[in-house]
Amino acid sequence: MHDFSEIVKKELKLQGISIQDFAGKLGFSLQYTYNLINRKGNKRWNEDSIQKACEVLRLEIKFASKGV
Repeated sequence: MHDFSEIVKKELKLQGISIQDFAGKLGFSLQYTYNLINRKGNKRWNEDSIQKACEVLRLEIKFASKGV
């Protein structure tokens, strides 16, 4: 499984979006967004923040069975 923060970092770079612009589009403060992306302090991605990030970055999360 890929780490969501790493995927966000990669997409921000690919799409040429700064953390400051990303934070504004999410409706979060710059510091909070930086802490989410860099896993600083006790900030963690939750369902709402993941959904907002996916909307802003035009990402889709798919769940797949490992097939036992």
